Amino acid sequence: MARPKNVNIFDDVKIDKINMNHQIVCFGEILFDIIGETTKPGGAPLNVAYHLKQGGIDSFLISSVGNDAYGRGLVGAMKEWRLDARGIEIDDTHQTGVAVVHYDENDQPTFELVYPVAWDYIPWKDEYAQIIKNAGTFLFGSLASRNEESYATLKECLKYSSLNVFDINVRPPHFNRPILEEMLQHTHILKLNSDELVLLSNWYGSQNEEESAQVAAIRKRFQIEEVLITKGEYGASYYSDEVELHQPAIKIKVVDTVGSGDAFLAGFLSRRIDRSSSIQECLMEGLRRGSYVASQHGACPSYEGYSEKNYFSA
Repeated sequence: MARPKNVNIFDDVKIDKINMNHQIVCFGEILFDIIGETTKPGGAPLNVAYHLKQGGIDSFLISSVGNDAYGRGLVGAMKEWRLDARGIEIDDTHQTGVAVVHYDENDQPTFELVYPVAWDYIPWKDEYAQIIKNAGTFLFGSLASRNEESYATLKECLKYSSLNVFDINVRPPHFNRPILEEMLQHTHILKLNSDELVLLSNWYGSQNEEESAQVAAIRKRFQIEEVLITKGEYGASYYSDEVELHQPAIKIKVVDTVGSGDAFLAGFLSRRIDRSSSIQECLMEGLRRGSYVASQHGACPSYEGYSEKNYFSA
């Protein structure tokens, strides 16, 4: 991919000044999803930030894009969505990340992730320390650990965070067990899907096939306070010391599941971070948003008309 040299990608992309007291810092990959002939902004941290914004929650993204057309497109999308882009580094050496999306025989997406790209080289900046300290929540995933530089920055971020949400987001072959273990040791809220639960259970879990026993073994090993499990058409589950809750899925016509898990997590967190909602209300908000995204094209669809759909109402 050709990249213009010595061009400031922000020259004609103005980001409005936003309050720095963000409630959530989102760290990691931002990229373009390539689905057939279409390209759409994506990457779990960006998707979560977008859906948080739809719920009235500000976030601060820490990532990196190339000084190229895709990088300009991602910054432009953030401007359009009124997301704060001051934590986005412009990399003159590496191209902006892309993920080629394929679908298996069950219409489930798989992701072919180009390596290395700009988000593999996210630099640490001293000003991030106070931003992370001020934020209520720090969200990260496993993909940003696949390269030493971004992983080093992530570990520096974790020195200043107080409530860590780990969206494990395993994408073979871009993970390894020792690094996952290190990140799990810093986790307060763990979000994973059914396949990722099987993976962790094979490593650390109970021999019991019951989900609750598997989750209990993982929580005990890593002292994780809360676990969220997304299950597609079967809904979602939540585990903590006080609560075990299983919420069925909302019946929809599925169009595209890319990003639905990110929307679920954003919906859950939008209710959870102020501790004013019940766990059932948090799960339902997550399921509403995840279901809505699965009924639309792309990971970050317009929310126009969202609240008017009866089956998404509270």
